[in-house]
Amino acid sequence: MAFLIEHYAGSFPLWLSPVQAKVIPVSEKQAEYAKEVFEKLRDSGIRAELDDSNETLGKRIRNAKTEKVPYTLVVGDEEIKSKTATLESRAKGKIGALAVEEIIHRLQEEIRSRAL
Repeated sequence: MAFLIEHYAGSFPLWLSPVQAKVIPVSEKQAEYAKEVFEKLRDSGIRAELDDSNETLGKRIRNAKTEKVPYTLVVGDEEIKSKTATLESRAKGKIGALAVEEIIHRLQEEIRSRAL
């Protein structure tokens, strides 16, 4: 395990990462929908966390990047209306708003292929 930590410098590929995705609501108003998204991810076998702490949005996103979480899903009013989430990759940057089912499919495919 020490070899893997050193080799990847803590930035594990998605399939190896202890937390694969983090769901972050913009404010308390979106917390309920963010919890739904989190539960869908978890129910589909993706190791996810929900960060609905009382910090600013920027700080929560920065914390996810510091923790080297492979994917961050941000949920705001627009995402609630369209039943989507804005996906951001640690490696590829902002991907954009996608349907939750599409995000789950992408992550599961990346996990299945063991992409680096």
